[in-house]
Amino acid sequence: MVRRWGRARWAMVVFLLLAWALRLPPLLDNRFHPDEALYGYWGLLIGPGQDPWLVAAPVYKPPLLPYLIAGAQALLGNHEFTVRLPGLAAGVLTVPLVAALAHSLYRDRGGAMAAAASVALSPFAILFSATAFTDPLMVVMGLAACVAAARGRPARAGLLAGLALATKQTGLVWLPLVALVQISNPKIKPRAIPLIIGHWSLVILLVFAWDAMRVAQGAESFWRMGVTGYGGLRLIWPQELWARLRGWAGLMRYIFVSPVVNGALLLGLPLLIWNSIQIPNIKSPLSNLGCYTRESLVDLFLIFFLLTYLFLHWLLAFPVWDRYLLSLVPVLAILLARVLVLLASYIRSTTRNLPLFIVHCSLLVSLALPAWNASHSRYPVGGDHGAYDGIEKVAAFLRELPAGAVVYQHWLGWQYAYYLFGGPVCLAYWPTPAWLARDVQAFGAGDPRYITFPSWEQSARVKSALAGAGYGLESVLTTTRRDGTRSFTVYHIQALEDQ
Repeated sequence: MVRRWGRARWAMVVFLLLAWALRLPPLLDNRFHPDEALYGYWGLLIGPGQDPWLVAAPVYKPPLLPYLIAGAQALLGNHEFTVRLPGLAAGVLTVPLVAALAHSLYRDRGGAMAAAASVALSPFAILFSATAFTDPLMVVMGLAACVAAARGRPARAGLLAGLALATKQTGLVWLPLVALVQISNPKIKPRAIPLIIGHWSLVILLVFAWDAMRVAQGAESFWRMGVTGYGGLRLIWPQELWARLRGWAGLMRYIFVSPVVNGALLLGLPLLIWNSIQIPNIKSPLSNLGCYTRESLVDLFLIFFLLTYLFLHWLLAFPVWDRYLLSLVPVLAILLARVLVLLASYIRSTTRNLPLFIVHCSLLVSLALPAWNASHSRYPVGGDHGAYDGIEKVAAFLRELPAGAVVYQHWLGWQYAYYLFGGPVCLAYWPTPAWLARDVQAFGAGDPRYITFPSWEQSARVKSALAGAGYGLESVLTTTRRDGTRSFTVYHIQALEDQ
């Protein structure tokens, strides 16, 4: 049995179990980020048939993830775990898919295992796999499309690349990478690229047909809402160049965290470029390890994709958000494995005493501590890291209020939409303290009214406005974070003479 499976496959089993184990603690420990709560709310609207087309909801994403979440909620019940299950599954599946792509591109099992280990232990991948964001699912679809292209299945590659865009608009970036991988395939057929584009277009047509059905019922197009949410894409101003570059660089260091691994990439990528484009008769340190081969062409394609992706996010006014870098994790993992394998081959060719498993062990040791820290949410990337601790206690308290009780919301609307879905309370958005005071003054004698303040917001202005209307705030619940600091305070709005 062991002989039939081989060491590489047993190693893959270990990496899969390790990836699952590292991703579970942050998934179970952290509460929903506002975006996660919103996606869970969309699933709740779809599942019971209350709004299956998401007409009334503010939808700014394509449909794949909300419907997967709705399916998970229908099968397993409505919990944070089930909402995050598609992201967790996508994060774990990324590990074997990276190995499959690396092996298909380079035909090197050692390099494939190094790439799989890099993704399994990447702090970035760990922390995002534990969320309900759209990015993990988008990445796994795009990665699967690249694997299909590398294995000579262009129709399947087109469908999967289309599903990446059906998950998130920026999934569009996978189509050119899939085309580059297909071009690098030595068995490429003349109809391969048209097949990719044709099947990709089929999925996109279905996505926009879904959107057209929503628009026909009075909804706003998800594409328009997404562009509006970005503030419209534009070239950045000159004064933004340095600040944005520093911001993206600061986020990129969390992909692997390890100085050793980051240093290997910074030094190794230029060597890969030089090895691939060197002029004949000019010796490169790696010149006997793949110059003018398909592998060198793949190196250039992957690095070209990496640099193009970074330049677009730097020079276009995308928000500097960590989740946008998740697409680079599998690409960097494959390039890191390529650097390590070529470095080991070069040293072995000169000293003949460096087995490849020593390089693998060094990689595992370098990433072990960052992976452990990520599993305990010690890096500021991914989902919530404690800011929303206690929101479940707030929701439990509010759900026990009598039917018709009014809960005012200003900062927690998406969390309330999910955690209080189907509850007896009436949610009311207050835009300004003056508006809140007028509303309480007009209707406060009726149903009881409550308001929640997160710790990062002050209640002084609201207290002052309510006092002018003859009302005050009485604290009825306070929650704390895992570090003991206050997270939320729930107030009952009462007439001053009753306090």
